Amino acid sequence: MSEIIIYWGVDTSYTTEGLRVEPPVPILNKLFRDRIPSGPIAAEVNYNKCPALHDELLNVYGMKSIYDYFFEIDTNSKQMNWGGPQEIALSYDEEFFNTHLNARSFEGNLFSFSETLVFFTETPSLIMSQLPAFLEDNNIVKNTICIPGQFDIGKYFRFLDYAWHFRKGYNRIEFSREEIYYYIKFHTKEKIKFQRFMFTPELVFLNETMKNAKFRKKSDILSKLKSNALEYYYNIFDKYNFKNKMLKIIKENLCKEEDLQGNVVK
Repeated sequence: MSEIIIYWGVDTSYTTEGLRVEPPVPILNKLFRDRIPSGPIAAEVNYNKCPALHDELLNVYGMKSIYDYFFEIDTNSKQMNWGGPQEIALSYDEEFFNTHLNARSFEGNLFSFSETLVFFTETPSLIMSQLPAFLEDNNIVKNTICIPGQFDIGKYFRFLDYAWHFRKGYNRIEFSREEIYYYIKFHTKEKIKFQRFMFTPELVFLNETMKNAKFRKKSDILSKLKSNALEYYYNIFDKYNFKNKMLKIIKENLCKEEDLQGNVVK
């Protein structure tokens, strides 16, 4: 079976603690480890043998937060409280809030959290989905409704963020470096190999230049529809040869090979 290399990294000029992000967690392995018991009960709880499950969770990975952080809102007053554990709360100031959290709509109960994480591949085309962490048991899954999405990481370089609605009766979300808060799925049956890279000022500049293409769109309906389609941005990305420019920088700034726990492979 062939192998697809997926380059991944965090823009540390924006997400300053990005160097400590943990590698993607294979969800199939984690599910079996967490939920399949040993001993006599294993004969009853044996869906680890189901090929349909294997096919569904193939190349699905979980992402943990870079931060221990909470976000709480009062939709009536439109006030927001935020912070982290007492001993590090001072590092979560208003600047952190403004750069990481986006209250998109109080009335619409829509918010998002950004850690400037990106996945990219030399493969001509590879669809990646961002999904709710539907097999996890933590406060984020219980308190929020994740907004899913997908795009082609072989045709586009784009940051991920976590967009959500609060579930009815909830107004607080707690990010933990110990918990998975969303899934990513690569739509291929080929083996995936992750390769971490360091962002550089040149890569930040190229990414910002491409991002700016999304702003101040034309006002007529036809142009709006066109500029809201991913194919429109795939074409711009290809036209200006962003992919080759970015891959050159990425390959010059690869990190050492690591295992699933983020330790350097000797």
